[in-house]
Parts: sequence; C-alpha cells; structure tokens
Amino acid sequence: MSKSSGQIFGVVGAGFIGSLHLAALKALGFQVGAIADPVSAALDKAAKLAPSARLYSDWRELLADPEITAVNICTINALHFEILSAAVASGRNVFCEKTMTINAAQARQALALRTTPGQVVQIGYMKRFFPASQWMKAHLPEIGQPLCATVRSFQGGFVEDGETIYDSPDWRPGPNGVSRTRTFASGGMLNMAGSHMLDMTGWLLAAPRAITCRTWSPAGYDVEMHAHGLFEMGGGALVHFEACLAPYHGTGVFNDGWDEFIQIDGTKGRIEIYYPRWDRPKDFSVKCRLYREKQREWEEPSFEPVNVFELEFAAFAEACAHGGGEGPSIREAAQVDFWIDACYESARENRTVLFPSDLA
Repeated sequence: MSKSSGQIFGVVGAGFIGSLHLAALKALGFQVGAIADPVSAALDKAAKLAPSARLYSDWRELLADPEITAVNICTINALHFEILSAAVASGRNVFCEKTMTINAAQARQALALRTTPGQVVQIGYMKRFFPASQWMKAHLPEIGQPLCATVRSFQGGFVEDGETIYDSPDWRPGPNGVSRTRTFASGGMLNMAGSHMLDMTGWLLAAPRAITCRTWSPAGYDVEMHAHGLFEMGGGALVHFEACLAPYHGTGVFNDGWDEFIQIDGTKGRIEIYYPRWDRPKDFSVKCRLYREKQREWEEPSFEPVNVFELEFAAFAEACAHGGGEGPSIREAAQVDFWIDACYESARENRTVLFPSDLA
C-alpha cells in the first residue's frame, strides 16, 4: 500500500513505539520530514526507516521546522501533554500515542486545548481500527440491551522459568525513588495494556457511571501488576475488567500467553472479540464471533491479518484531508485518563468512585 497523504510528518520519539510508527508510515508511502529524539543512537536507527528526514535532538526544534504539517508524538507518556499542547497550539495536525496524559488533572487541561477549524488531533488507540473491531461495533445492536461484559488483558510470555511472577528492576523504585515503569507509563498494567481495553469498552458501551477497582503489586514495586475492576456503565451494563502481567506462555486463544478479549452479553445474544499481541498484529488475525439466541447459532466471520498501525495512520491521513475525523479524539482519550485515575482512587481509598458527569 503506497500513497501520498498530503502531510509531512514529524515524529517525536524514536524508541520502540516510534519505530513501529515509522515503519507504518513508510509502508503507506507517507513522507517523514523530521525525527526528534535526545538519544543519538535512537535517531541513527530511525534514520534507516526515513533516510531523508531531518534529525533533531529536541522536539522543540522539530516544531520549529516550517515544513512539518503533522506531528506524531511517540515519547514516554509523561511528556505527551507538554508536546501535545505545543503541537496543537502550532496549528498542525497531531497524532499522539496513548495514554494522552498521565492523570485526570492533565486530561482536564487537554480538554481545554483550542484547535483551529479543520485541525485534526487523534490519539493512538489502534484497536478500534482492526476490521474485526469495526465489525463488532456494527453488529453490537444485534445482541439487544447489553447486560454484562467481561474485558480481559492478560499479557504473558515474559517469565522464563515458568514458576515465578514477572520480576524486573524497571518496576521497582530507583535511586530517585521512582521506577522506570512509572516514569515511562505513569502506572502499571492499567496504563499500558489496560488503557487500550478501557478505550474499547467505552467505545462499545459508552462511559462508565461508577467505578470500583482493586490493584495488586508485588513487594517492592511502585506500579500495579494486576488490576481488577467492576464498572457500572451509563447504559446499565456491569463490566468485569481485568488487566494482568501474567506468568504464562501458552494461554489465550493464540496459545502464546496473550489473553485479550471482550465478551458482551445482551438480551438477545453474545458478541466476543479476541486480540493478538499488539506489537505483532500481522502474525495473527483478530477473532470475533456473534451468538444470536433467536437462531441459536454462532456467526464467526474470517478476518485477514493486518498491520493495524497502518490502518490507524491511513484513517488519520484521511481525516487530515477532510478536516476532521471520528477519533479517538481528545475527549475520548480524556475519558480513558479519568477512568484510570478513578480506578487508582478506588483502589487507594477502598471505595466506589463516580465518573465525572460532564465526561459521560
């Protein structure tokens, strides 16, 4: 797939997620005019994917580049809001990796950002762009009124001996009193894998009304390895949510330790979706199926493996060409950030937390 997007991309952050984005932009034939990263080795590696791009050590230099029309933010989460704010203020189109911010206070500030007419801001919740996700959204009304749902993100395959939990110094506080994981993602599994599944839950079932959550961290960790939530959704459905860094290698529908799915039960049937590893989207196809009680039969369409990063950037380019898109928008991303904050508040204070009514 190769075409011109009409945009000249500036990629801020050349780490792992930045490299995935650069590869997607290259596959689509989109022009990358500049890359910014303070680590020279990361810049050198990224330059192999975009050899004509100008290289900067500071993202502010990239924003000062007059040729850049679209800013792609791929830094650690803690830097997202500062760069997002500056990029939006510059009038450029913006694609920002999730999570948009690191807490509800920043999310509230993000909601106040002023965009110009036709300016596109899209947040990188890429699971929406799988054809199977689109199919699920379109067929969701067929199950009738949603009653309950189970949403799981168990990500495994990281423990070598198969007998212990995941153990990494990145999850324990360093000399400055904060772990690398908290610095990078502002939290554990809720912020990482969990945020994608919260976005999908909100996209399918709208915003929650009340949130009850518990988290678990091994001794010495300052971020959660497990999070378990019960969400009362605005439409009345109850959602059981789980995010976990699991010790398994062979679980999940693809038998690779990655066990991510959404199951929604309604008055007329059930709909389910099962996701592959996020960083290897072309290795497996997403599985989705629909049960209709009236016919007492399952429908299970077949979906080809796709690179979902390419699909979300194609949608972003299309939105830029037409001066607007369907999201994931700043408001929708803010919902996820508030949701995560409410989960932490509920776990910390051992109580149910109400979701802000103005974001529902």
